[in-house]
Amino acid sequence: MDRPALEKSSGSGRGALWTNYLVLLYTVAAFGAMLGIANAIIGHYNVRWDLTPTKRFSLSEFDKRVLGGLTHNVKVMAFVRTEDAAYLELADLLFQAAAFTPRLTYQVIDVNKAPGMAREYGVTSYGEVVVESQGRRRDFDNARSELLIPAVLQISQEANKHIYFTIGHGERDMFDTDRANGYSVWRGLLEQNNYQIDNVSLFASGVPDDAKVVVSLGPRKDFLPEELAALVKYLDHGGHYVAMIDPFGSPSLVEFLKQYHLDFIPQVLVDPAYRLTAGEILTTQIPLRAEDNAISRGITAPTVFSLARGVMITAPVGASAPDNLTLEQESKFLQSSHESWASGDPKALTTGITEFQAGRDVKGPIPVGSEVDYAPAANPHIPLISMTRIIGLGSSAFASNQFVEMLGNKELSVSLINEMAGDEMLISSRERLNKTETAAFYISDQQARRLLMLGTVMLPGILFLIATSVFVRRRFFA
Repeated sequence: MDRPALEKSSGSGRGALWTNYLVLLYTVAAFGAMLGIANAIIGHYNVRWDLTPTKRFSLSEFDKRVLGGLTHNVKVMAFVRTEDAAYLELADLLFQAAAFTPRLTYQVIDVNKAPGMAREYGVTSYGEVVVESQGRRRDFDNARSELLIPAVLQISQEANKHIYFTIGHGERDMFDTDRANGYSVWRGLLEQNNYQIDNVSLFASGVPDDAKVVVSLGPRKDFLPEELAALVKYLDHGGHYVAMIDPFGSPSLVEFLKQYHLDFIPQVLVDPAYRLTAGEILTTQIPLRAEDNAISRGITAPTVFSLARGVMITAPVGASAPDNLTLEQESKFLQSSHESWASGDPKALTTGITEFQAGRDVKGPIPVGSEVDYAPAANPHIPLISMTRIIGLGSSAFASNQFVEMLGNKELSVSLINEMAGDEMLISSRERLNKTETAAFYISDQQARRLLMLGTVMLPGILFLIATSVFVRRRFFA
């Protein structure tokens, strides 16, 4: 078969070849320009996409608030073994934090390669992280990423805040290290939150001017009139006061607080349903917590109170108090269960046995943690932090060395000081940590009885009915 003759046009073919070369050069140049622009963007901006369901590789809103609020430079030094993969999560968080704010710089130091620096900083173990700002320092161990932002928050605060504990009325001792009756663990927790703990005698000097919070921890004896006058003066100027009064403790202080519509009733809380498993009825969980109160909102487990009394709020919002204060808001943020009651049985304390008796006892739920906030009658719209705030707790034992580590007691004992000192950010910080931790498994006595009934009666009963049905069917209907 004859092929068609090829058309010879050498001039036009050479032109097409040059056109192709130009297109190739243009494509290479454009691609190089795109790479350069992309490299410039990546070099100046932290652009990333976190596709994990929990956004574990992204800064949370809380992290951004803390980092965005830095007013001084913060330096973080992580002393690790660089070949250890355990610190990679912390390294990623440090990178994100440093990219978010120029106020934070960091350095990852291999302890094996720089033992001199580790010795200079007093680092003795792998994984220790040092956070510094304004000559102050905060350390944490194991290079845990979830501890970084709280450490930055604590170190960036301007100064330690004074928390004063009244003395002279048989109060519990914050410096006592006794395993059962001491409160040194609570003091350590507060000091980790950058609070300075001191005792104060209201009779000798009144309330110091730098007091952020004043606490009466389990007073047993009466307050003198001069001491109560000092307390009135402090509250009149927007003071924040925490009264933790055990049953039969300090009658004069109990009477004084009635002026502010907090009534520490004499009956002792009894709750057989929520007592500790196989325990006595005077040590019980507190299952009801107010979600609109910052103190109780951050608690992840019921608190445990022992030998507690009720703290009633006796007046509605708008009621008057000494020095022309007006009740602006109130909260019963911790209450016992509906099955509980406040017992007036004097034998209950020694025997641990009592029954509800109408007319003598008060039916639950019983408030054991109550708050009242006051503003001057002439200026009711001041912010909460400027108001006169009083918290009443019907027991001091929950914060003792014996109980403070139980269930939600640690969160309660620290959060109530955070809230009264105006450090709600620290409460939010713990809420963030708690979301990453597994809650402790604990059942009440009531739940234990239900499980016992389920295992010993209901499940065997169901199996017996099934077996009987099978037997009848095979015996009479097969």
